[in-house]
Amino acid sequence: MTDTVKERPIDFRIFKDLDFPQVTIAAGETILAPGEDGAVMCMVRSGEVQVLVDGMPVEDIGPGGIFGEMSLIEGGPRSARVVAKTVVELVPLDERQFITLVARVPHFSLLVMRAMARRIRRMNQRLSDVA
Repeated sequence: MTDTVKERPIDFRIFKDLDFPQVTIAAGETILAPGEDGAVMCMVRSGEVQVLVDGMPVEDIGPGGIFGEMSLIEGGPRSARVVAKTVVELVPLDERQFITLVARVPHFSLLVMRAMARRIRRMNQRLSDVA
């Protein structure tokens, strides 16, 4: 069973003075794969993606949501696969862009930390349900 992220969505007006390109991904395409370099995180501008761990769906992320932040922040490889459920418009951020955005919009870092905390809490719940 997957969870749909119920977090405060990113307000894309924070990009108004920043030149961060957007990319479009076709439905069904893999966006991130386990083991890949985690140099980029993504924000979903439109559409929906699904996060899978060991082939099991664990989360659906829609407009205003983020993914890939753990590897970007930690510097480790990807631990999950992310697949476009629909046509998706994404704003990818590398470390330099992430730091620029945090410097200009400090609240953005809190949104990222909240998303990470919710994911950890849900994973802890799943683990306790199995035990």
